[in-house]
Amino acid sequence: MLHLFFVLALQIAPTPAPTQLPYPAYGAPAPGTATQRPVAGVPQQITLNQAIAIAVAKSPVLAAARANRQLTQIPVQLARTAILPNVSGTATLTQSRRFGNAAGTSTTGTTGSVGNSFVSKGLNASLRQLIYDGGRVIAQIHQAKANAVAGADTYERNLQTLAFNVAQAYYNVLQANATTQLDVQVVNQNVVQENLVRAQLQAGTASRVDLATAQLPTAQARVALVRQQGTALAAVAAFAETLGLDPDALVMPQSTAAAVQTSSAVPILSYDQAVTRALALRPDYHSSQEAVLAAQYNLQFQRSGLFPSLNGTASYGTNSTNVAGGAFGPSDSVGLTLSIPVWDQGVTRAQTETAQAQLDLANAELSQTRLTVETDVRQALVGLVSAQAAVAQAQAELAKAQEILRATQAQYRAGVTTLPLLLNAQVGLTQAQTDQVNALFGLRQAEQTYIFSLGESDLIPAGS
Repeated sequence: MLHLFFVLALQIAPTPAPTQLPYPAYGAPAPGTATQRPVAGVPQQITLNQAIAIAVAKSPVLAAARANRQLTQIPVQLARTAILPNVSGTATLTQSRRFGNAAGTSTTGTTGSVGNSFVSKGLNASLRQLIYDGGRVIAQIHQAKANAVAGADTYERNLQTLAFNVAQAYYNVLQANATTQLDVQVVNQNVVQENLVRAQLQAGTASRVDLATAQLPTAQARVALVRQQGTALAAVAAFAETLGLDPDALVMPQSTAAAVQTSSAVPILSYDQAVTRALALRPDYHSSQEAVLAAQYNLQFQRSGLFPSLNGTASYGTNSTNVAGGAFGPSDSVGLTLSIPVWDQGVTRAQTETAQAQLDLANAELSQTRLTVETDVRQALVGLVSAQAAVAQAQAELAKAQEILRATQAQYRAGVTTLPLLLNAQVGLTQAQTDQVNALFGLRQAEQTYIFSLGESDLIPAGS
């Protein structure tokens, strides 16, 4: 009598590429859907740090964020121009003719006439300097600076978001590949099981019902494998797209021992400590604070619309004094201009009320951002603790499933149990191994979510 006994054991090891199988493994082939093409300058196997560096260089999402950041810096330069002197120079050469006056007269002045012709020449320079405007320009400069800082903070959060998305896609691929390998092993083990039962049938020690019972898990495992192949291919395409590459790019995560370790290297803080740290580090929260500051300066800017302004002016030039455009004479002037708004049809009042509403809105958004940070931290902290506990339980589940299978195999050899019970024990082991894979990579994802919620990122390139 042939007895069947084995323990299905998947050793989760660092694997950079999925199992080399046709797609789909069973059924009509799908040309081109599994084809990957090398990308010039991009390694075919990359670490997580390399993946983030590639995304920083190639992702159009970050390119758009970079342009938006630049747009927030330019208004600072424009606002500063209002406190700088304005200097202009002009050079004039004018020749004109008078019609309808045949008898010419000759006069001495800035312009003259010789017959019907006039010539005027001049070189002039003027200076204009703002002296006082009630703090209007200074408020505008401070507003622009606050918006620029907020834009830089937003860009930093975009960098962190990109790093987080890359890490998530990175571990999704590794998890999909590990699951595919497990499904391949399950198919192979079920085929072995089926062949053993077929041999028993030929030896007369098993029935056709036993063979059908053994064939069902094989068919189910093949269905699971085909589906998992599709999931793995989709994960690879999503990973390439996150890096800013074409979805058929040949670029695969290179796993390391750290990717499958059963414990987390990320220090777990208490909730209060984590929230305090996140509020100190999160760029999006800092951006909201700067938005409130910008709104305050905008309110100050609008209120100063009814303040008087004082400007100083000076000019110097030399201009022709005779009719032929010669005999140049110098001229200069110095003056002050005081402008006092008397009535502006209520424009300043309306703009001030708008600025106050914008300040109220910015304060509300700041409060909402704080709540979002606290919620993110709490959910990420709970998720990390749960993921760590899930790994421990998955390890215990796997050990128990292996123990049950060994005991059931011993009973089957002794003839005190049935084939369906043995198959159930093997299904239990397969489920335990699947849970182990999901738990391990679930822990990696939870770590990334926790780091992202705190606003920590040591993966942002210097100078970005």
